[in-house]
Amino acid sequence: MLTQIFKTSTRSMLIELFFVVIFFSGCYKPIDHLSPQMNDLTTVNSILQEGYPVKVHVSLAGKLNTLPAKAIENAQVELYVDGVFAEKLNHIENSLYIGKTVVEGGKEYFCKAIIPDADTLYCSDKMPLAQKIIKIEHINIAGKDEEGTSYPAIRLTFSNNPNIRTYYEIQISLFAYKDEISFPNILNVVDPVILNEGLPILLFSNELISDSVYTMHVNYTTGGSFSSNGSAYRTSLYPLIIELRTVSYNYYRFRKQYYLYEQGRFANGITETMTAAPLFSNVTNGTGIFAGYSSMFSDTIKPVYER
Repeated sequence: MLTQIFKTSTRSMLIELFFVVIFFSGCYKPIDHLSPQMNDLTTVNSILQEGYPVKVHVSLAGKLNTLPAKAIENAQVELYVDGVFAEKLNHIENSLYIGKTVVEGGKEYFCKAIIPDADTLYCSDKMPLAQKIIKIEHINIAGKDEEGTSYPAIRLTFSNNPNIRTYYEIQISLFAYKDEISFPNILNVVDPVILNEGLPILLFSNELISDSVYTMHVNYTTGGSFSSNGSAYRTSLYPLIIELRTVSYNYYRFRKQYYLYEQGRFANGITETMTAAPLFSNVTNGTGIFAGYSSMFSDTIKPVYER
């Protein structure tokens, strides 16, 4: 059975993980007012997730990796849905503002952050409607890496509207130890849709998908392997959950630029060139990202080793 929204705390943690990584939750230094001499930029960050209340971070940040960020705790954050005022978000802590409005697919969300002694920030995004997971096939041995270790693959079949440019992201979550979540490495990309994007991540558009249904092949490795009785090494298999995100164009652009930013920031400078990739922002009068996605989830897949 396929389900649209996670119902357990473990699954909620999975959805929040990306949000926490981007916004460095808990690493804020409060400020009372803004100084004209400050070089920091007023920032609004929010990843809208279908089925969850709107959360918005309002802060000052010089760079994405600046720690601690400077929290703005006296902003007035207003939320509009399809052009109609919905509510004023409540400040909780560490520049986090939360409302009661639950995000729905197909609706447009507009945020206004009124900050004393600073320009008012504006941002908006329209939530896409979730496409459906139709079928999932797990392949225990899909190929071998350069060291001769076999690796598995996922064949994910999902619905698509070829008449509308749509953007997707696939998240594979492994449960190796109890409720601990890890994410596999993607390798040996062979799917033409992913190859067309030019990046080794599962973020893509339907530019090359002309049918209402598409099956994507994803090779992955869990980072562990084993051998029994002198046989060839095989990648260790763990229970996993597949999430198909239908993402907005703003989200798609941000995630692409964020990947390039991270690659440039952590390049070793010897075999990899350090480059300064700009981050995409859709916030007027400031910086940050206000974007979202709708998701479909599989049930837990439990691969069985073949004899």
